[in-house]
Amino acid sequence: MTTIDQPVQPGTVARYWGTASTIRQIDLEGIARQGVLNRYRSGPEPFMTVPLEEVVVDAEALRREFLADMNALSGRGVDGGTPGRDVTDVALEAQVWRGGYERPMFAVPNDYLGWCFLEVVAPVEESAGTVAVFDPRAGSAMTAMPGLPWGRQTTITPVPGSLAVIPGWLTCSIVPVEKGEVIVVVAATSTR
Repeated sequence: MTTIDQPVQPGTVARYWGTASTIRQIDLEGIARQGVLNRYRSGPEPFMTVPLEEVVVDAEALRREFLADMNALSGRGVDGGTPGRDVTDVALEAQVWRGGYERPMFAVPNDYLGWCFLEVVAPVEESAGTVAVFDPRAGSAMTAMPGLPWGRQTTITPVPGSLAVIPGWLTCSIVPVEKGEVIVVVAATSTR
């Protein structure tokens, strides 16, 4: 086999497998309650849902952040969004992930799914508690696209203020949370 090292020229790669997503930092001031980690540091279960008002001061502001990203993805259509389906509401669920929590591969029936990390006890292992996102389409692992994470896992690191939105059909998993680690997160799903 002969190989040639030749740089790819701009404009020579077409993105046939494009999938839109957003990952960004938001300012949690005025949205999230401060100091909630101590309340949830210990407990018998590694996963629990808690009343939203226990961890969020302004649920409407957080809902608007998710709506903005979900509708931005909806407008992208051919780039992996769901064209023509404007998101009119978002269901929010406050969750606490503690040491030992993990979630194997899953997808949701909703158009979009998202997370906003509110407070995190930093893990020793860098990948602990991250959300791993995969493209489940056949052949996607063999696509060679510069800067294209799909086909290879991309991760959403639990950092306070990190907000991510992905299409609901993508496959996700939650990497096991370390012993002693606590993550307070709001999960969001689109509704119409």
